[in-house]
Amino acid sequence: MPDFHVKSVQAPRQALDSSTAITANDATGASRWVLMESNWQVCKQKPAAGTKLNGQPVTLDVGKFEEHCP
Repeated sequence: MPDFHVKSVQAPRQALDSSTAITANDATGASRWVLMESNWQVCKQKPAAGTKLNGQPVTLDVGKFEEHCP
């Protein structure tokens, strides 16, 4: 798993296999929808960078670029 920290949400979608399930959650807890992925950055990822992907889903905690990652 590559390190996507502070990269656009588009980066994992482009880098990972198209069969990988990716979920992006608002890291602030406000439950905002991630509509324009280019406006959001990855704050935290699961599985962690360096982990071997074996088909498991990827979860991203994300925030808008103009906001501080919590």
